Amino acid sequence: MKHTFFYSYCCCTAVIALNYLPLHAENTTKTPSSSLHCTKEQLMTFFPQPVVESVLTEAKISGEQVKEIAQELSQQDRELVKRVEEKAVKWDPNPFSDLSQRDLAIKIYNETLYEVFAKVLKAHGIGNEAQIQTLLDKIRELKSKLFIECIRNQQSAATPSTPTSS
Repeated sequence: MKHTFFYSYCCCTAVIALNYLPLHAENTTKTPSSSLHCTKEQLMTFFPQPVVESVLTEAKISGEQVKEIAQELSQQDRELVKRVEEKAVKWDPNPFSDLSQRDLAIKIYNETLYEVFAKVLKAHGIGNEAQIQTLLDKIRELKSKLFIECIRNQQSAATPSTPTSS
């Protein structure tokens, strides 16, 4: 299940990245590239702390709350995987085991992300559903940009440079 979930998660992340990030999108949120590394662990993090902190800071949420929220969301990562898996096993076939059920897998993934995100924000006094959704969308957008940036960096590192002739 773990390998299937990892593959499905990567597919969901890629699809969401493409949906949330038009090819010629204007860069509205600064990407915290220097604090996010392109490791499997970082890319598998649902709520990377540098991304969450960047979006919440831009939304004018107090610095102390930003750190607390980012830390709580970071701690929720393992629990989030379990929650997604628990929801998925209720379906037959399991949408994370059957690629023809990709839309359902994405729906479960998105709903669970929202539930976890909203619960943490509401615990910090941020209860406006529209604001919660907007912040989550911005986190997804920024994470998608970083995901694509990592892929591009890996591709350019793997592509041998051709010597210039004089």
